[in-house]
Amino acid sequence: MSPPRRQVPRLATQPYRMYRRPAFGRDDRDITTRLVTLKPADGHEWDGMLLRPRFGDPAFRKMLVIVVHGSVGNYLTGVPRRVAFELAGHGFSVMSINTRLANYGPFFGGGLFHRTPFDLDAAMQVARVNGFHRVVLLGYSMGCTVCTNFLANHDAPEVVGLCTIAHPMSLPQSLRERWQRYGATPTYDEVAEYARPIVAGDPDDPPGDRIFTVMRANGPLPTPENGEIWTYATWWSSRGPESPHAESREQIGRVHVPIAILQAGNDHLIQAGEGYELARIAAAAGNHDVSLDMVPQADHVFTGCVDVVSDMAARWLADLA
Repeated sequence: MSPPRRQVPRLATQPYRMYRRPAFGRDDRDITTRLVTLKPADGHEWDGMLLRPRFGDPAFRKMLVIVVHGSVGNYLTGVPRRVAFELAGHGFSVMSINTRLANYGPFFGGGLFHRTPFDLDAAMQVARVNGFHRVVLLGYSMGCTVCTNFLANHDAPEVVGLCTIAHPMSLPQSLRERWQRYGATPTYDEVAEYARPIVAGDPDDPPGDRIFTVMRANGPLPTPENGEIWTYATWWSSRGPESPHAESREQIGRVHVPIAILQAGNDHLIQAGEGYELARIAAAAGNHDVSLDMVPQADHVFTGCVDVVSDMAARWLADLA
């Protein structure tokens, strides 16, 4: 008999504590690292880093956690970089990957969100080549939406779980609300009006696509650090009003593997109830294994407490393994 549907997933919180600072040169001495190359079917190449623990529980080491970055994306600093090393320190094999959304893809036209499934398919191929047959996708911020869209629309038998950190319900809605809050120029609706005719002919290679900038996109002052840079095609693909693949609230109900949603309690980019709503949608759609956890004082980038959210992910992964 199937377990009863969990209509309202549990909410657990984690105490805020002193950050376990990385000890570079020492905290990764039991981890081997190797650069890998992803080769999507549409002819591009992206890079990744494979981290394998030398010791530990064999069940942990046989399961690969694929970490997918947030906006812009890299694994030199920030949540994806530290989470990858923290989970490897817990004994899990980890592969941190870049996608077409990393670096300058959104700025120069190549970062089309709706084509990211090619990148995750390529990551699955790297996993298989390296002997992994059980995979967990772990996304951070925008990467949560990338992973959710992939699992909702593509057959990936190797994937046994989805873990998301700072998961927005809707990338377009989050951007629209932020731009409205800070008085961005041009406005969301103005950019949509400019972009629509450009992408109407061929959204994968639109003629006349060009770079544009937005002032006051991330703060109330018209300073460079508060600006954003896009092309009309990349904006439309991931933040436009007709971007269903960028809407986790529309996709997560079709994800049938166990889901862990880990949220920050003081997130200035994501509304407080978004994680709960995503968990509710998944459970109401019939997913019997959905959990929601929160770090109450954490901001969107988990300043000073990346290890806290990493420990939360590690506990969930240990149960899954």
